[in-house]
Amino acid sequence: MILTSYGDMAHHLFLRNRSVDLKNNISTLTQELSTGKTSQLTQKLGGDLTYLSDVERSLSRLKSFQVANTEASLFASSAQENITLLHDNAAKLTSDIFAVTTSPNDDTSRQISNQARGYLTEAIRGLNGEIAGRSLFGGKDTETKPLESFDTLMTNLVTEVAGLTTATDIVQAVEDWFNDPAGFDAVMYNGSPDRMDPVKVGPNEEVTVSLLATDPAFKQTLMSLSISSLVNEPALTLDTNLKFELLRSTGIELRESTDQLVQMQSDLGFIEGRIEQTSARNAAAETSLSLVFNELVQADPYETATRLEEAQFQLESLFTVTARTSQLSLMRFLT
Repeated sequence: MILTSYGDMAHHLFLRNRSVDLKNNISTLTQELSTGKTSQLTQKLGGDLTYLSDVERSLSRLKSFQVANTEASLFASSAQENITLLHDNAAKLTSDIFAVTTSPNDDTSRQISNQARGYLTEAIRGLNGEIAGRSLFGGKDTETKPLESFDTLMTNLVTEVAGLTTATDIVQAVEDWFNDPAGFDAVMYNGSPDRMDPVKVGPNEEVTVSLLATDPAFKQTLMSLSISSLVNEPALTLDTNLKFELLRSTGIELRESTDQLVQMQSDLGFIEGRIEQTSARNAAAETSLSLVFNELVQADPYETATRLEEAQFQLESLFTVTARTSQLSLMRFLT
C-alpha cells in the first residue's frame, strides 16, 4: 500500500483554500436565498439568453408605454375639466338669458352682461390652462399661453362694432372678426396652428389628445360670451332695447355652443376610454411577462436552502478538523 503524506504547509494551504471556497459558496447561496434570483443564470438557461432578453425588452417597452399612458390620461382629463367648466358656464348663462322677461330692463341686462364678462374671463383662463408646464390648447406649441387677455379681446371688439346701431350689425361684425384669419386667430391666438402628434400608448395603440383654442366650438363660445360682454361695455353707448336684443341673440348662439362642447366632451371621453382600456391591457401583459421573467431568473428556494445548509455543515466540519489538526504535536504524540 502506498501512503502519501503532505507537509504541514501544504495541509494548511489546503484547509485555508477549502475554507475560502465554502465561505464564498455560502455567501452566494445566501444572496440567492434572500433575492430569489439564481447566480448561475447562464447555466440555468443552457447558455441561451435570447428568450430572456426578449422578455426584458418587452417589459421595458411596457414600462415606457405606462409612462406615456399616464401622461396622455392626465392631459386628457385636465382638458376635459376645462371644457366642462366652459360648458357649464355657457349653459348657465343661456338659462339665465332665456329666463329674463320679454320686457327690456337695464338692470337685468347689466347683471347678465357682467355675468358673461366673468364667464368670458374664466373661459380664456381655462383655454390658457396647462398641466405639468404644458399648454392644453396650444397645439404643438406647449410652452406658450394660447390666448391673449380679456382686455385685448374687448378692445378689438369695441373697435369693430363702434358706430353700429342694430343688434344684427353688431352680432355680424363680431362673427366676422372671429372668423377672419386676420381677426381672432391673428390677434388673440399665440399657439401653434398644428395639432400635437399622436401618442403611442400601447404596442398597437396610439391616441391624439390635441385641442386648439381656435377650434370652432371654443370660438363659438367665446364669440357668444363676447357679445353678451359688449352689452355692458363702457366704451359703447347702447340703448335699453339694443342691449336686450343682443342678449337674446346671444342666448341662441350659446345654445349652439353648448351642443358643440358636449360633442367635444364626448369625443374626448372616448379617447380617455381608449387610454384606460389600453392601460389595463398593458398592465395584464406586464404581469404575465413578469411571471415569465421571474420563472427564468429565480432560484429554487428549497434547493438553495438545502445547498446552503450543506455548505454550512461542511464549513463547520472543516473548522473542527482544522482545530484538531492545529493541536497535534510530537510531544503529545510521544506522551
